[in-house]
Amino acid sequence: MSLEAITKIRAVEDAMEQAKAEARAKAQRVIAYAERSGRALLQQSKDASDEFAAAMMEHMGEKAAKRREEILAQAAQDCDALKAEAAARLDKATQAILRRVVES
Repeated sequence: MSLEAITKIRAVEDAMEQAKAEARAKAQRVIAYAERSGRALLQQSKDASDEFAAAMMEHMGEKAAKRREEILAQAAQDCDALKAEAAARLDKATQAILRRVVES
């Protein structure tokens, strides 16, 4: 082979090595970018999930407080009804006891 052919082959080989090195570097940059983007998206999703969970907890807390108030109001109504019924029966019971005492 002539010196000129060897020089051309060497130049082509050097160019190929340079192209491979550039391709590897570009691939590493793409991978690094993808990893950064993936981590950012993951953090963004986590933040959104945390916000959603906090909003749901607040909503459920409000709903539970409202239900608690409804239950307490119903219990107070039930107690008032029982007290009224007991008071009405107390008069009848007192009269029945007095009748028995007087009759005996």
